[in-house]
Amino acid sequence: MNANEKVDRYLVEGNLPLGICKFALPFMVAYLLQALYGAIDLYVVGKFCDPAAVSAVGIGAQMLHLLLAAVFGLSMGGTVLIGFNVGAKDDEGAANAIGSTSTLFALLAFIATPIVALSTDYCVGLMQTPQEAVDFTRQYVFICACGLPFIVGYNVVGAIYRGLGDSVTPTIFVVVACLANIVGDFILIGYFKLGPTGAAYATVASQALSFFYALVHMRKTRFNFEFHRTNFLLRRKSVRAIFKVGVPLALQDVLTCVSFLVIFAIVNMMGLYESAGLAVAERVIGFLLLPPIAFSSAVTTATSQNCGAKKYRRAFKAFLYGASFSLVFGVSFWLLCQICPNAIASVFTHDPDVAEQGAKYLRSFTIDCILVAFIFNINGYFCGCGKAIVVSAHSVFAAVCARIPISYFFSKLPNATLYHVGFAAPLASLTSIVVCVCYFVWLRATGKLSLKDVE
Repeated sequence: MNANEKVDRYLVEGNLPLGICKFALPFMVAYLLQALYGAIDLYVVGKFCDPAAVSAVGIGAQMLHLLLAAVFGLSMGGTVLIGFNVGAKDDEGAANAIGSTSTLFALLAFIATPIVALSTDYCVGLMQTPQEAVDFTRQYVFICACGLPFIVGYNVVGAIYRGLGDSVTPTIFVVVACLANIVGDFILIGYFKLGPTGAAYATVASQALSFFYALVHMRKTRFNFEFHRTNFLLRRKSVRAIFKVGVPLALQDVLTCVSFLVIFAIVNMMGLYESAGLAVAERVIGFLLLPPIAFSSAVTTATSQNCGAKKYRRAFKAFLYGASFSLVFGVSFWLLCQICPNAIASVFTHDPDVAEQGAKYLRSFTIDCILVAFIFNINGYFCGCGKAIVVSAHSVFAAVCARIPISYFFSKLPNATLYHVGFAAPLASLTSIVVCVCYFVWLRATGKLSLKDVE
């Protein structure tokens, strides 16, 4: 891709539904491939190892996902800032936003890596990890923690390109990482019999390879505006703007992940097969939630760029299109998981008892695939408008005050199964929908949100 293609204004001008799809589909492919990391790890471990190893990879991957959620949430602050400057045609502002984002995350990775690595034992114990899986889980988490700089860098580069309106280039980086991870898994797990340890090494090595490839690619192609070393300075204005959107989103994503980790801990107390079944179900769910995640990312970028261009009505239309497209996928996935949940769960395990447990969770949880079509996209719209605090607030409330206590309550019912626990997510999402609708009505009533373009 040449430099002139790096800043594309198709989200600000032209056919908006087509533009949303043009952005979302490559992003969906990128997330699909990214989800394959954990899925391939679980698939290969499930084929060559016992349920304890499956449980370890599932728990460890959830803990790693917690870190990635924090990185992704905070990096969205950079994406929104870059997108706003692109929409406003402010090349210097876009360059400063890219440089500040890069430097900020390099510092955060340097600080976080030793902290996370030294906290491994505590985190594994906190998860109520089944005794059979403790050693495997500890090894998996520690290795991934040591590779955190590569994981952070890999995700931040993608955030920068998405802010520029380019969702294709990050997909190329994901392809590189995914192929490397597949090869690494079969060599380290299948041939050398390293189990979860091999899965962790393959994950870190593949993302390191992709990150260095991304740096080389970025240096060769450059941008279509001036970019100098001075742009890497941490500018107060840029950092403040990144934190304004990124911190609430990071808090939201982290606490949402924490809620699912707590659910994992609750299910771990139900037994090893339930733990392994939930690990399998979570892998499937990772794929099922890709469409609303992809379209909401398109909505965030489109909203930020159109707000920068003062096209507020077009920004709201981006939300409507994103939610509509996501809903089609959500209904389809729910139906599929009602018809053949066991067959879907069996893709990631050869143990029929584990597959049965995973299928029970999928049947009830996937109601949430329909509800998040609205939630994810209106969150993307609010974030693109720079109103991320309420997004964080309602997500935290849904996670802490609804999802966790409901999961615990259902797990303690007589003859409780994962089918009952799975209803916690859609019930929590209903609370978020109510809050989002009320907040939108309040913004419109008070004049704090405009749906009219400014010439």
